[in-house]
Amino acid sequence: MNQNNKIQNEKGRFINENGNYLLYNPDLLISPDADLLCCGIFHKADSYKPVTEGGRGQAWFIEINSLSAVYRKYMRGGLISKINQQTYFSLSQENTRSIKEWRLLESMAQHGLPVPKAIAASVSRWPFKYSPFYRAQILVELIPNVQVLDQTLKSRELKSEEWALIGKCIRRFHDESVCHADLNANNILINELSTVYLIDFDKSEIRQSQNKQESWKLANLQRLKRSLLKQQSIHASYYFSEDNWQTLLAAYTG
Repeated sequence: MNQNNKIQNEKGRFINENGNYLLYNPDLLISPDADLLCCGIFHKADSYKPVTEGGRGQAWFIEINSLSAVYRKYMRGGLISKINQQTYFSLSQENTRSIKEWRLLESMAQHGLPVPKAIAASVSRWPFKYSPFYRAQILVELIPNVQVLDQTLKSRELKSEEWALIGKCIRRFHDESVCHADLNANNILINELSTVYLIDFDKSEIRQSQNKQESWKLANLQRLKRSLLKQQSIHASYYFSEDNWQTLLAAYTG
């Protein structure tokens, strides 16, 4: 995936007001305020409810401006979250978590990869207008009629064809040099027609090598397998087996 093409094809608009920065798709939002995502989005929404499945942290399903979307705040994990839950450091807007994810989503969509549309991404300087610290939010399309892979495996077996489609989907991203930073059972969606999507591309990036056996690609796959095995160890009923994994790998390789 050519980075120059990504920049040339960029169709987002960037607005800045009082330390709030908003990158948005003008085909989906018309003249939004710079503070749309950081202040009062729930007041402007027609409806909203928290995301309770998928382990995505502070996220909400939201209806706003005739859009069905997922709104997510960027939150820290690990020990540092005990003292700092949502503040990050960057002097450049382009190097912030939300803007980088928005641009990656836009680029992947332009290359036909199955991802949600990027609607808007926000950076809010904190605690004052010219601070080097920021908080971030993103708004993406809600993909209709899908279920998280992890939730599906708690209720039913996937057909071999479905495991194969997951393997082929991951291969498509790897062929475009997309490294998903957290490829796990909660970040794979599948719909009633067995179409597979990947979501949550925070900290993900384009890698330059096209080598199929590049180590990061293998690491992506192993991360997914570990998440499946972990969930299998937690739940009494979880429909995952080594045969399923081999079917996924065969489709990925084939």
